[in-house]
Order: sequence, then C-alpha cells, then structure tokens
Amino acid sequence: MKQLPRLTSFVMFLALCASITYWLLQWMAPATRPLVIPAQAEFPLPDISAAANLFGGATKAVGTLPIQLKGIILANHPNESVAIITLNGKPARALKANAVVSDGMLIEQITARGVILLDHDAERPLSLPAFSVPMAERPSVSSEPANK
Repeated sequence: MKQLPRLTSFVMFLALCASITYWLLQWMAPATRPLVIPAQAEFPLPDISAAANLFGGATKAVGTLPIQLKGIILANHPNESVAIITLNGKPARALKANAVVSDGMLIEQITARGVILLDHDAERPLSLPAFSVPMAERPSVSSEPANK
C-alpha cells in the first residue's frame, strides 16, 4: 500500500503526457483538404431508332421522302467525298457533293458526321446514325483523375 501513491502519480503523469502529445499533434497537423472525386464521363445513350434498320424498323424521313444516310467516305478534298444514301427503300447509291438525290434535292455538303441536303433552296441536315460515328471522333475514357 505504500507504493499506491507513487503508482497513481506515475499513471497520472502518463495520462498527462498522452494528452499533451495528442493536442500538440492536433494543433500542428496540416489542414485537411476536401476529397474531390473526379466526375465520371457520361456518354449519351445512342438513339434507339438509329438501330431500327438492323431489326426491320422503318427509316426516318427527311421532308416527305424517306432518305437514309448509310455511310460517308471522306476524302482530303471536300469535292471528292462520297455519301452513301438510300431513297425509298431502293439499293444504296454513292453520291458526291452537288449530286442530285431526287427531284429538286441535291447534296450541298458532306461532313464527317452527316450530309446537308438542299431541298428546293432549303437546307436539311441528314446525320449518320449514332452507332456509325468513326472511332477517331468518339470521346476517350481516361483513367487519370481530372485536374481542377
């Protein structure tokens, strides 16, 4: 029993040292930064009607004529590019810029994503289906976090 005051004093001294150490570490620690989670890249869902021709669906109509753009072959010179177009369910035709598609309708411009038709002096865009966009133009998914 003679050692009890010494043991109590030693335990209290250890508790005091632990408390001082804890509060010194809290006071000297750098400020915490909020955790920023990079946003996941969102890809738009493809248009379901774009795949309709694969499963026997109907084609979209531009104006009153059912015209469907099947593909595009881009060349170095815009006048040499070719658009593959079907009209009224007929077999596909390869047409260059300024070629006549039907009565009063011709191809004004061929771009990487579609064709601009000139229908009786009115411009009508005709775009490729969503699933046929070239791989070079699709956004890439990066595994690196975005810098903000």
